[in-house]
Amino acid sequence: MNHAHKKQQGFTLVELSLAMAFISILLLAIAMTIIQIGAIYNQGTIAKDVNQLSREINVDLDRTISAAGTLDLSTSYVRSPASATAATADGGRLCLGSYSYIWNYSKAIESNADGVTKYIGREGNIQLIKVADPAQVYCLKNTSTGVLVNRNILATDAPKAQELLKVGDRQLGLHSFVFANPPTSARDISTGQKIYSLSYIIGTSKTSALNTNQTACLVAGAPNADPLYCKIQKFNLVVRTGNGVN
Repeated sequence: MNHAHKKQQGFTLVELSLAMAFISILLLAIAMTIIQIGAIYNQGTIAKDVNQLSREINVDLDRTISAAGTLDLSTSYVRSPASATAATADGGRLCLGSYSYIWNYSKAIESNADGVTKYIGREGNIQLIKVADPAQVYCLKNTSTGVLVNRNILATDAPKAQELLKVGDRQLGLHSFVFANPPTSARDISTGQKIYSLSYIIGTSKTSALNTNQTACLVAGAPNADPLYCKIQKFNLVVRTGNGVN
């Protein structure tokens, strides 16, 4: 009598190992793709926030400066502390008559430097604020000591101060702000108007992820580098005063 033998079907150990290796590689590739997509999304979101802020700041500064009268940068544009140089300043002020702009650099906020401007009677760090200041009290210096008369934002002004640098999930910071006196040729004698150059650097406020000058993000792989979130950009603006200029 002939007996029919059923052939047993199944995977060998080698086949199972190959299948598991393939699935592992596939899952790893999917995970890497998701990470890359997330990185691109984060960079795009931060870049959008930085560009959006720069447009808003440019419009605000241009409008306010154009409406300003006579500017004397020796009294209207001061550093904080007043004795600091451009390289050592913790922040600064630009007093334009109706409004004043007051800022702290991110590196100074992180180190809680002495020259950091703070609110009186209100919590929160000052990045770049705009505050009504018709008397330009925030640029006044003591005639005998040369220090700023109002080191911090007065309690009456604190609730009305407008922060210009808080957008999105990642807080942005200011890393440089330079308001430059124009050359003589940049003055319109017939109208008394004068053109000034303004440049500033804004980006993510985590300074450990930036180079020593806070002008660029550290390259991927460097200690403290943050390629997923770091973004920094310099903006240049040409502005014109509306009336006569000293």
